[in-house]
Amino acid sequence: MRRRFFCFLAAVLLCMCQAGVLTSFAYVFDAGEVEISMNQDASEVLSALGKAETYYEAQSVKHQGKERVFTYDGFELSTYPSGSGDYIKSIWFLGEETTTQEGIHIGSTIDEMKEAYGEDYREEKGTYIYTSEDAVLRFYTKKGLVSGIEYKAVGE
Repeated sequence: MRRRFFCFLAAVLLCMCQAGVLTSFAYVFDAGEVEISMNQDASEVLSALGKAETYYEAQSVKHQGKERVFTYDGFELSTYPSGSGDYIKSIWFLGEETTTQEGIHIGSTIDEMKEAYGEDYREEKGTYIYTSEDAVLRFYTKKGLVSGIEYKAVGE
């Protein structure tokens, strides 16, 4: 009886995630063996990712210190300073080979995106915006296809 209950509960949670009801789980970027959440301590992530292909920094307009941008194979990762450390600000997809955990990539159709993330979005001029407590996931579209994907920390 207990086992059936947990199987039922797991099935319900899976359906809710696919329907977009539990959206907070959808906003983690998987970079191979590294899962990246918005507002996460950047030192752990950068250490796990290794040396970036390119790197630049600029004085933050919003925070005391420098914002940093690291380019890796298929995505760009931005950080913001806060206190004594840096935190993940955003991830921008650079090519079709980079996918969300739900399998959406540049070139996916809007229908595929909606099937993966559900109908709980806000649409602004062809940009579909899914929001959770800590992150915003934006899908930029053109001619019915996803043309850009961005994870961004809420409030950034």
